[in-house]
Amino acid sequence: MLTQLKVQAFLQNAVRGEVNVSPDSIAQFTQDFNEAITKQMTRGDEGYRIRMSGLGRPLCQQLLEREGHREDMEYNSMFRFLFGDLSEAVLMLALREAGVEIVDFQRKVELEIAGHKIKGTLDVILRDELGEEKVWDIKSASEWAFKYKYTGSGGYDAIKTDDPFGYAMQGFLYAEATGLPFGGWIVVNKSSGEIAIVEVPDWSQDDKADYLKDAARRVKILTDPDKKPTWTSRMSSRRIARTGRMSARATKSLQNNAVCVVTSITAGPRLCITTR
Repeated sequence: MLTQLKVQAFLQNAVRGEVNVSPDSIAQFTQDFNEAITKQMTRGDEGYRIRMSGLGRPLCQQLLEREGHREDMEYNSMFRFLFGDLSEAVLMLALREAGVEIVDFQRKVELEIAGHKIKGTLDVILRDELGEEKVWDIKSASEWAFKYKYTGSGGYDAIKTDDPFGYAMQGFLYAEATGLPFGGWIVVNKSSGEIAIVEVPDWSQDDKADYLKDAARRVKILTDPDKKPTWTSRMSSRRIARTGRMSARATKSLQNNAVCVVTSITAGPRLCITTR
């Protein structure tokens, strides 16, 4: 794809000192990162709400958040989040300066799912060399994820197979809300600075239908007050109910997102939370 070649060429020229970034691009970069810092450090408690960006995550995790239980993250999580935001802001600057045709970015979208209006904010819409407009999601990735999920033996199928953050559903929901195809992901390696583009294959329309159907199922569950996580563990659910937080190192979905296994950092035992 020419987009990747254009961005790589621009950054190579920047390394050589052969570019002059426009004041408009610098101003937009400043605004992008300003908004990122504001979002990460001053948002406070916004309460639970269903958003396109999180609807594909394990249902048990979302039900716990709806009930007021949150993962208690370490202090360095803030640096990780901001490093990711900074990487994505730099990538957007590179897209602008590389001459990639940006139709729109950070567009707020809305889609009615199972009778509820679900909102989201897509990253960018690009017009390719053939004149086709597509929705693209920008991601920053760890060294491991970049090598094994987004490039090498990875790619669309690898992302779809192991997608604990719901990236595929997120992209297809944005596409459905705009009436445009989902192009895929533009990814930057946070460790090395490498850039890759993962395209969604043309045959993915069948997948899109499945994701939209699953999104409707999830919204019905998440908006049903009678659907609650069920605790089955040696660790007392009263302790978590009292603190309002769950201390977790890993959360994964099993049995079609019906079971969520949370490994506790402080208490040791595992919690199995079902949505049935």
